[in-house]
Parts: sequence; structure tokens; C-alpha cells
Amino acid sequence: MQDSLKLWCNFALAAIVSVLIAGCSDAGSSAQVDSSQAEAVDDGPIRFGLIPSEGGTDIVERFKPVITQLESELGRPVEAFSATEYLGIITAMKNKQVDVVYFGPKSYVEANRIAGAVAVAKELNLDGLAGYYGIIVTHRDSGITTLAEAKGRRFGFTTPNSTSGFLVPSIGIIEETGMSPDEYFGEVSYTGTHGNAVRAVLARDLEVAATNTLDLRAMEQSGLDSSNLVEIWRSPMIPAGVIAVRDDLPESFHRQVAEALVKLSTDEEAMEQMARGGFEHATDEEYDIIRVLEQRKAEMAEANGG
Repeated sequence: MQDSLKLWCNFALAAIVSVLIAGCSDAGSSAQVDSSQAEAVDDGPIRFGLIPSEGGTDIVERFKPVITQLESELGRPVEAFSATEYLGIITAMKNKQVDVVYFGPKSYVEANRIAGAVAVAKELNLDGLAGYYGIIVTHRDSGITTLAEAKGRRFGFTTPNSTSGFLVPSIGIIEETGMSPDEYFGEVSYTGTHGNAVRAVLARDLEVAATNTLDLRAMEQSGLDSSNLVEIWRSPMIPAGVIAVRDDLPESFHRQVAEALVKLSTDEEAMEQMARGGFEHATDEEYDIIRVLEQRKAEMAEANGG
């Protein structure tokens, strides 16, 4: 694990991460549930939460094929919503206000730790890969072409619970510059979503910002003109976003959700609407690399006196 960490954090041999995230394709979860808990999913609608990666209403609209599929395959209505920030969805799961949630890798790890989230399916990108890339972008007219040229500029993260919008670029910036983002940039702010980050750069409200290739492509498909964006940094591949179910719900429900999503992958029209390549079964262990990166970031912050 330490070897993998060293390779990842030095941004060498990025294929190592691809191997780590390929994971096991077996279905199911390790959740243990007694019969008294089963009634939690037998009555009423399935409550489906989504992190606001693009924006609350945007992400719910994009995931309508998943909502329709779950209703069809599980025979129950689905109520879907997104909170205004990532932490809101994690808290909703902790308080048992949602049953199924779409998370990014870091927010999933957080939810697994504090809210009992269990990975059951992971998304594929349009190239069929179970992952995506974190990127830092600027406006074409900013004159910035490299991360080195972004020193002292106004920089935007999305939220501390984001993988590509915070965790991964934080490590990348420290690795490449030897400075924390707060030290390196003239101003650091948080936009809340990837959509906000990208639009802030296009509007010149931010000079540079962190986002990812998956959400950017989805926004482009929805009509965003990204022709003025310039990518100045890219991470190795990050594990894919994940659909997770509460650990106190029956294993049979976990399996039904996973199988419904894998089946949806054959619907080309649905995948086009979602700007995804499909879904595969997922396991919690596939996200251990995120836990390693969190530890690495903590160590780096401590070494830099933060």
C-alpha cells in the first residue's frame, strides 16, 4: 500500500491507480441485517440522494434514468433530491433520511465512516473506464498555461468533501510546488459544486479552479460552452463515483439496486443522457486508495506546519 501511495503521489505510473480501482466485480455487500431491519425498505418510496456535483437540480435531472430504472426494477416509487452541499447528503444518510446515494469517492469514504454507506455499484465514464481525472482549469485569456504560472492567483476548490474538487488537487499542488494551496495562491475559495467552479472561471470571477473530466463533459453535453477553458494540470485516474446503500438495509435490497444499475448500462439512450458509460458492481475495498490519499494529505499538511 505504501508503494502504491508513493507512486500515486508522485504522479508516476498512473496505471497503478487504474489497477487499484479496477477492483472486484462481485456483487453484494458485507452488511449484516436482522429481520427487524428489513421492514425499513418494504414500505414507502425509495429515497435517493445525490451529491450536488453539477448543481442540485442539474444532477437530479441527469440521473432521471437511474430513478426510472429503480422504480421499474424494484417496483417502488423513488424520491430523488440533492442537498446544497456534499455534507448535507452525508448527514441525510447518517440520519436515515435517504436509502440510496450517489457519492463521489471522497464523499463516499466519509459516508462509509460516519453514516454506514456501503458501495454497491460504480459508474463508468464514456470510455468505459471506472474512473476519471481531476483537472485544474483557467480562462484562455488569463495568460496562465501551467500550474507554475498560477502562483498568487485566485483559486477555487469545490468543497472539502470532494475528491477531484479538493483532495486530489490539494495533494497535487503540494507535490508540484512544495507549498500548500493557501500559501501558493493569492486567494482560495470554495464554490460548492463543479458547475459553479467552471462557471466562475468562465466568468473570470476565479482565475483557476479544480474540477474533473467527468462532470465537465456532462456539463458540455448540457450546453456549456467550454471553448475558453484551458487545462493546466491533470491528476492520475481517480476511482469512479459510486452508488451506495445504507448498511442497515437488507442485503437483498443492496443486490437489487446493484443489479438494476448494471442492467441500465445496456440502455444507450439513458447512458447518453447521463454522460456515463454504464455501471458495474462495486466493493468498499476499491476506495481504500482514497483513504490512503487522505492520510497522505494529513501527513503533508503536518509536515508543512498546517
